[in-house]
Amino acid sequence: MLPYFKKYVIAVCAIAVLLPIVASTLWPLMTGQIMAASLLGMVLQFVLFFGGLLIGYVIFERRAERVADGYLYLYDVDCNPEALISHGSALARAITFPCNGSGAWFLSSYAQACLDVGRMDEARTILSGLRESVSAQKKPAQKVEIIMYLIPLEEKMGTLAEVSRLIEEGIHLVSEDASPEASVRRDYLTSQRVLANARASHDYEKLVKLDDAVVSSSAYPMRIRVEYAWDAASACFKLKDEGTERKLLSFIVDHGGSLALVARAKERLSHLGQ
Repeated sequence: MLPYFKKYVIAVCAIAVLLPIVASTLWPLMTGQIMAASLLGMVLQFVLFFGGLLIGYVIFERRAERVADGYLYLYDVDCNPEALISHGSALARAITFPCNGSGAWFLSSYAQACLDVGRMDEARTILSGLRESVSAQKKPAQKVEIIMYLIPLEEKMGTLAEVSRLIEEGIHLVSEDASPEASVRRDYLTSQRVLANARASHDYEKLVKLDDAVVSSSAYPMRIRVEYAWDAASACFKLKDEGTERKLLSFIVDHGGSLALVARAKERLSHLGQ
């Protein structure tokens, strides 16, 4: 995330420049000669400069990730899309296309929050940019990383055929990668394929079971659990299972914060109550 925080990039550069300056100031006091006048001194200046870059990068990359995590917490845990947009809009504007995986990670959630509050045009612009970013990447691992963040946004935009295409592309890209990271991505994409196939085949009973595994697991952020609860409730509606549907809708109302799904769940509950 560091490239998207201009003030942190400036701070990294300042650290890299400051260390050689301090050393060159102290060097004459210890050796009696100018630092750049000796080979050792010049080598040390280069070491300090690149060492400062590395140290600064590590420090401020972590800080940038913490800031971005904090913004996303507002949406993923507090279920407050307005808060994410309010606090994270400057960061979203700083991420240009084509972006890298970390930029896609943030923008995918930001665009979904935009959909929650009716900012469709902004969400479409980000969707287009993320598609561009997938195409721009050269390495399969980089493509897959962005694809994984693009899939949930494509789902919410209603482009289910494109979702299936992305899933298959992602699985193909990691098929020959034996790394642990690729294994995790393969498992995720495979699970998404199962869900997509259940939706396409209208296998509502299977869909309820798959969704409920997410809804009942605290390993997932609350926003994701609420969204899967809505998917399961929609399947229960098709199955005419009003008891389970009511339970899922109540979960959405109780835990969905200010997500748009809460109003829809309340409306449906009012019909079930009649």
